[in-house]
Amino acid sequence: MGSLPKGLLITFFIIFAIFPTNGAIAAKDNATMEVKLKNYIGNITSVKLTATGDYQTSGGEIFIKAGEEMKLNVESGKLAVYKGSLKLGIFALLNITPVKDDALLSLNGRPYHGSFLFTVAEGYIQPINHVPIEDYLKGVVPMEMPALWHPEALKAQAVAARTYATHHQSRLIDDTISYQVYGGAEGDSRTDSAIEQTAGMVLKHDGEIIEAFFSSSNGGVTELNSNVWSGGNPLAYLSIKQDAYDPKTKWMITLDKQQIDLSTKDLTKPDKWWTSVQEKDKTIVPNLKAWLKRNGYKNRDIKITKVPVLSFSDKKTGGRATKGSIQLNFYVRGLVDKSGKLSEQKVELTNVPASKIRGMLGRDVMKSYLVDDMASDSSRIAIEGSGYGHGVGLSQFGAKTRAESGQTYQEILAFYYPNTAIIKEYGEAPEVTEEVHTNSEASIMMKANPDHVKDQVTIAYSLKEDAAVSLMIKDGEGRTVATPISNQSLKKGSHTAVWKVSDVGDGPYTAAVSARDRSGNEARGTLEIDLRKDTSAPMITDVETTGDYSTEKVNIAFTINEDSKLAVEIKNSKGKVVGVLAERQFSKGRQSVNWDFGNISDGMFTVLISAKDGGVNPNAVSTQFPIRKTTGIVTASELLIKEKANPTAISIGTLYEDQALTILAQQGEWYKVKKGSQVGFVPKKHVKK
Repeated sequence: MGSLPKGLLITFFIIFAIFPTNGAIAAKDNATMEVKLKNYIGNITSVKLTATGDYQTSGGEIFIKAGEEMKLNVESGKLAVYKGSLKLGIFALLNITPVKDDALLSLNGRPYHGSFLFTVAEGYIQPINHVPIEDYLKGVVPMEMPALWHPEALKAQAVAARTYATHHQSRLIDDTISYQVYGGAEGDSRTDSAIEQTAGMVLKHDGEIIEAFFSSSNGGVTELNSNVWSGGNPLAYLSIKQDAYDPKTKWMITLDKQQIDLSTKDLTKPDKWWTSVQEKDKTIVPNLKAWLKRNGYKNRDIKITKVPVLSFSDKKTGGRATKGSIQLNFYVRGLVDKSGKLSEQKVELTNVPASKIRGMLGRDVMKSYLVDDMASDSSRIAIEGSGYGHGVGLSQFGAKTRAESGQTYQEILAFYYPNTAIIKEYGEAPEVTEEVHTNSEASIMMKANPDHVKDQVTIAYSLKEDAAVSLMIKDGEGRTVATPISNQSLKKGSHTAVWKVSDVGDGPYTAAVSARDRSGNEARGTLEIDLRKDTSAPMITDVETTGDYSTEKVNIAFTINEDSKLAVEIKNSKGKVVGVLAERQFSKGRQSVNWDFGNISDGMFTVLISAKDGGVNPNAVSTQFPIRKTTGIVTASELLIKEKANPTAISIGTLYEDQALTILAQQGEWYKVKKGSQVGFVPKKHVKK
């Protein structure tokens, strides 16, 4: 390859703290969370209540006094209240509130702050806890992060948890990992302290409270929300980037393809051997059986004989798999053919969402979607991966390591949630407000500008007060390579500092900023810089489009020669834009995106891929592809959609005469069809093209 023009490409984030300001903040301390208790309570028909203070009903009558013990039982779909053996009454619902705010109500031994609504749902007692948000956090943070961890990590978790809670405050949530694990009033003094020291503080982007996702470990690279959960656009305060502080938690799946050998067993007489044969795997197979029982085989006795296929594919820019495939061969006790022989059952899922496969295997088995390596031979399947959880937002183990390395909770949050501000949303007048920016025109106007002609980087920032400012540049090994500003007295307002980069090479650098006001209050910030000398536009080559009519998606694959931001537009034959895949960061190499054409008519389409690198060097390529769907009309008065091309297969839907459908493929005397969201098989003879 020839030499490239000399220049700069910079990716960065800036963390900055503004000095204390005076003024009142609207009091929101009385804000509450509404939490459905499921995790600890589970499905119960009886619960014992004890209280440390008096609780009254909505009518003002005392329901339970301090030190008393009562019991709620489900009887005829309602709540029966007992004190000892004495039945006090029956209620469709029961709402009780503490007379004094410091009272605690214990449910089967676990204490909770706040008031309660008890109802009966699906035959079980359903408690809903209305709890002040700060008390709620004291039951969340120690459940989400070990209380023995570094105080700065605990503070970062506290702010993230408060932000997540505040974002979801208007809805009924539960106490499971579907939201945040909540353990009631069983807190810890260390996490209580972290919550109190950050009281009222939340993360905001453009004035709005963010969706503060977090997970245990990101495996060394953060992820976009849109790569993990379909249906949402990439959020501006989340990004894909390397996380050197995450310990890259490793996990491995190993599975024998053949779990049970029945070649010597009499399949007409399973009672003679059924209880004596067991699958080899004792961790994954029970989870697969549980999934089968939830999906068509409820209360059935199952033996899984083979798992011949287990794989993951369609990795996004963060390296996480989004698709997966699995095949299960199994027998169900009592399901026999005409001769009385056990009939082998089979489930094949191909290129379904990876989350579905992970749900089948178990979240504690497949700890993340960051799949590093896969191997399969004639007898075994082995899959290796990194991380624990979705990898979006805060890495809890990454926060721990960062805190132990000297980073503050503000710096930790700035890395995991760039483009955000830490705002004291409620409570007394704010002590500190921190602004965090990433190359955006925010209120304090902070950014970094490369100049490849002058071989320099200009760093712009804003001060809220007069201050003594220092700025140091350090390389990837922590050595100081430049000091653009050294203890310089500056007035409040906007300022710039210039870093000459002619004598340094490509690589990661950190700009460390400190500003101290007359009272000794210090604001600190960091700027992570990935310095590269490149002014050439990114090259997009090897563009390929592949249509999958079974999923009604077009896969657009291409090769990019450097890390770039890409946007994809789909236009119809008249030049009208019919699809837009929002701009986001892609790593160099082979990449792909998918476009759903389920609601698009047949025709010729053009895909335009636009790219620009960190130096804002643009380039674009386009190619054309056709969409040709086959439609049909149902000729039968009623037509069942089968899960497989087999008349004995499970029915998954019903079609009626003259209904239109999309024909995806032909399999013998069957058509694979799609109607709405349902995909399955129908006999060819009952469909007219």
